[in-house]
Amino acid sequence: MPEYVLYEKKGHIAYITLNRPERLNALGSELGLQLRDADTGFAEDEDAWVAIYTGAGERAFSAGRDLKEVAEQDSRGGSSLPFARRPAIEHNKPTIAAINGLAYGGGMERVLACDIRICSANATFCLAEVKVGLCPPTAMFTLPRLIGLSNAMWMLLSGEPIDAQEALRIGLVTRVVPLPDLITTATQMANTICQNSPLAVRTTRQLTTLGLEVPMDYARRLGQGLISSVWGSEDAVEGARAFVEKRKPVWKMR
Repeated sequence: MPEYVLYEKKGHIAYITLNRPERLNALGSELGLQLRDADTGFAEDEDAWVAIYTGAGERAFSAGRDLKEVAEQDSRGGSSLPFARRPAIEHNKPTIAAINGLAYGGGMERVLACDIRICSANATFCLAEVKVGLCPPTAMFTLPRLIGLSNAMWMLLSGEPIDAQEALRIGLVTRVVPLPDLITTATQMANTICQNSPLAVRTTRQLTTLGLEVPMDYARRLGQGLISSVWGSEDAVEGARAFVEKRKPVWKMR
């Protein structure tokens, strides 16, 4: 069976690569299953602190759903509905999307599911579902919070692509770098995060996400216990001690 998703870990960083470059890393059913396995592997590995998602080759992060496969399934009476599920990343570990070319449709959905997004200068972004009679599974809910309602509406309703510089201008990505520097830059960013307490990082990520999903007062009430547990943790003591002693902290994750 082909390896449509590559999983490699270096230190505390997991590299998850969509590996179907001859089809622009299109999300076929087998790739989708392997990607879910990679997500699960990262989530369950306590020694993996940050994940970097990217695509193989120099042309695409992912062209989205494999419409050829969908058409073949439909001709056989199959269903393409499983691909309408949210590209879930179910954990509180930070994720970085390193977008090396086009990110269309389901590929764009995977990009939106990541916490931090950087891209190469040749990247383009597109939600073209309306052009083929479909609706994006989740982008209409997440995209307006990231880039504002008007920008999101244009992308969702026109199905037209935007380039890397426009993505940077509207806040869809954090940085635009030359393609040869993309993974190096993503790794530098991941290493910066890995210098910090994993307990504090994961709790901060969890509460930041919660604040986007529920009313602020409710989020604050729910977060009080988690914040108190971080402030009372061994890592909090170690962080203060390391600062005073002018050394790197040794995190215990408790």
